[in-house]
Amino acid sequence: MDRSGEPHGSRAATLAPSVAILASTLFWGTLWIPLRHLNEAGLGGPWATAAGFAIPLLVLFPFGVIRRHPIIAGGWPLVQAGLLMAACIALYAEALLRGYVARVILLFYLAPVWSTLLARVFLGDRITAARIVTIALGLAGMFVVFGAGSGAPVPRVAGDWMGLVSGLLCGLSMVALQRVPQHASEFDKVFVQFLFLGLLFLLFSLVPGGRPWTLPAAQVSWRGATWLLAFGLLWMPLVLWLTMFGASRLDPGRVTVLLMLEVVIGLASASLLTQEPFGRREFVGAVFIVAACGAELLARPDGGRRTAQRLPTPASPGPR
Repeated sequence: MDRSGEPHGSRAATLAPSVAILASTLFWGTLWIPLRHLNEAGLGGPWATAAGFAIPLLVLFPFGVIRRHPIIAGGWPLVQAGLLMAACIALYAEALLRGYVARVILLFYLAPVWSTLLARVFLGDRITAARIVTIALGLAGMFVVFGAGSGAPVPRVAGDWMGLVSGLLCGLSMVALQRVPQHASEFDKVFVQFLFLGLLFLLFSLVPGGRPWTLPAAQVSWRGATWLLAFGLLWMPLVLWLTMFGASRLDPGRVTVLLMLEVVIGLASASLLTQEPFGRREFVGAVFIVAACGAELLARPDGGRRTAQRLPTPASPGPR
């Protein structure tokens, strides 16, 4: 059964969460835009982005206090899922600020490989033939972008490695979400993520090769303040709610494959709005990785899920 109480994988049960995930890709695919505007706003290097992650926490904190009993009842599974997702987002944000947008996005979207394998190990999901093709296409895309006669097909700079590891963390978080108790609402999951996001981002920004830490300017420009508020009050809360709504109701492999629409949005926006290189190698690699989405959609609606092996979750302690 899915979180809505309908048979897991049925078309009716998966339509709304699938639409939510697809809608979230509009924000994920253009996440680099507010991040780079904040980075250039004269707010003190990493401090600006950390502030953008802290603003929604301050706004949501009173509601978190009201929801404290269900949040506490969520226990370690809720904390674990929130921590992993926060680490994924924080590292991905730092990667987008350090590396080329196209390469970071492509490396991140090896996540279907990780989530499919992790779901097999921890949730008992079967790896279907379509998912084997998904894994092969994803790894082929990585080889094209980082190999093909230029040495070992692995990332070579910190920003690329951050993009790759953030994809792995995404796969872990998608699996961890399946173990969160059913009484935990989307708000609970998003709130727990914001508890960690700002601090984790600051920690990742300490990795050598990043931006200098400077004091914020005495006067923040109107443009900088607008981006800060838009990022903290609109962008992050909305994209996380959409993602949590969908990810809690779909199996991990399907979530990360649906999120691959971000590849198209991210590459298109970066190509139009930046001067970063995007040549034949990146294009072919993108084709391979996006093709993994088509392979996934050939899978059965239940994604190979052995529903009998889904972990039991405690009954709801009360209304949301």
